[in-house]
Amino acid sequence: MHNCIAHQDYSLNKRIIVTEKIDKLIFSNAGSFYEGNPEDYSKGDKTPESYRNTWLTYAMLNLGMIDRLGYGIHNIYLSQRNRFFPLPDYVLSEKDKVILKIYGHTIDENYSKLLIERKDLPLDRVVLLDKVQKNLEINDNAAKALKTEKLIEGRKPNYYIAASIAEAINDKAAYIKNRAFDDEYYKKMIEAFLDKFKTGTRQDFEELIIPKLSDVLTGKQKKDKVKNILQAMKRDNIIRLNGREWIKI
Repeated sequence: MHNCIAHQDYSLNKRIIVTEKIDKLIFSNAGSFYEGNPEDYSKGDKTPESYRNTWLTYAMLNLGMIDRLGYGIHNIYLSQRNRFFPLPDYVLSEKDKVILKIYGHTIDENYSKLLIERKDLPLDRVVLLDKVQKNLEINDNAAKALKTEKLIEGRKPNYYIAASIAEAINDKAAYIKNRAFDDEYYKKMIEAFLDKFKTGTRQDFEELIIPKLSDVLTGKQKKDKVKNILQAMKRDNIIRLNGREWIKI
């Protein structure tokens, strides 16, 4: 929101608009992207040479209202990547309007599982994988690199993220091996739910997680798994019970 204020083109006499949906936030501010494009800043190695509202930007920086100049987009990308969620995108932006969409849900479960398994993936690879899961175009060189690294499958233009983990979970031995990755994924889902709705019951989390659990588990085992995840998060001082509802600490 503060970045929207800092970069708004006030000469257009328009409002900053924030749209809150159940699974995403959409920020819109007037004016085209001022220098370069959002992907130029995703790696955190580019700093803009000038700003649309120079005095306002520096004032907000000195007041701690915005991050280090030029790193706002990079920090949002890292935050989403660390939550195993889709990266933010600007695909709805128009000529005189920048629209940022921040996701609070998964699009392709294989993308999230891949990020959990491969925490060493460079951010530029994550950006490309994010495009694949959103059915956005990637160039031939990028597709070749992702295929060589066995990160995607399919043929142009119908690429899709390799489902190595999802397929492995179909046998019990592989499921046991990879369940630690899954637990982190489900914990992030619970945290995202509480970030959004502030409180949640065990039934809420069962409805959220059980559909995503492996079929090698029985119905009772699935419910027990949700219970165990909640108890683990409680022991780690991430959440606590407030009556019959869970809240973040």
